[in-house]
Amino acid sequence: MTGTRFMVITLFCVALVCSVILSFVYSYTAPRIEETRGQLMLSGLQEVIKAAEFKEVIPETLWQALDTSGKAVGVVFRVFPQGYGGLIPITVGLDLEGAVTGIRIASAAEGLNETPGLGAKILEDDFRGQFIGKTGKGVLLTKDGGEIDAITAATISSRAVCNGIGQGIDRFREYLCESFDPACVFPDASGFIKIIKDTLWLAVAGNDTIGFVVCGSTRGYADRIDYAFGVTIKSRIKDIKVVFANETPGIGDVIQSEAFLGKFKTKIPDAVSGATISSQALIKAVKDDIARFKEYLP
Repeated sequence: MTGTRFMVITLFCVALVCSVILSFVYSYTAPRIEETRGQLMLSGLQEVIKAAEFKEVIPETLWQALDTSGKAVGVVFRVFPQGYGGLIPITVGLDLEGAVTGIRIASAAEGLNETPGLGAKILEDDFRGQFIGKTGKGVLLTKDGGEIDAITAATISSRAVCNGIGQGIDRFREYLCESFDPACVFPDASGFIKIIKDTLWLAVAGNDTIGFVVCGSTRGYADRIDYAFGVTIKSRIKDIKVVFANETPGIGDVIQSEAFLGKFKTKIPDAVSGATISSQALIKAVKDDIARFKEYLP
């Protein structure tokens, strides 16, 4: 009985000492582990978009990308589409125009289970580089109506990456307008006063209102068109940008060209022949917004 009691006490003491040691080790290493994890995460985000800082919007899923002055330059999101061998972790950067700035796909060491020599080729620069500058449905495979060439004998993996990125853009592009910097279309202002969340800002210089900025959305021919523009107190358009559009390449996407958008700075342009629906949609939306918010000007 005495021997049993001694053995129990000994085991208890050993367990207690081990617990204390493990607690000490954890308290010492946990901050360093978290710091390393944060550095790796930051490195992964900077790999897909040029930014000085990242503001987390949805934990471990969506970040707002900021420059050195704190102005938004785009967003970064993560998606996990189902590939041939399992989930494919992908990190994607988007600029304020909704175009892909870069993608990062987790390596085999990070959990990628696609077939070596086949599906694993999605890691290669030739495949990933195709996504740079693409918007909307342009990130889909060519056989699905997009602009991305599939990897030979690895269609499932290729399509998984494309669909995952496409679905991520559809889900998160609304945050581009939310992260929109009014100074992009009204650089002369010294500051902005938010009037309607994510929609209307007054542009000010000192104590004077010098115009307003609108961020809105309308329906084009193929998809919605997200836009932003600045208006002076004389009701002249300072600048205008199409934040997102998925109109027909070579036709409706003319609304994103500087040749078309530049005309707004002198007067509201006429619709573009061959892209009537897309251009008229943007023109009407801008006219309606100016009439709607003109009352905010002095």
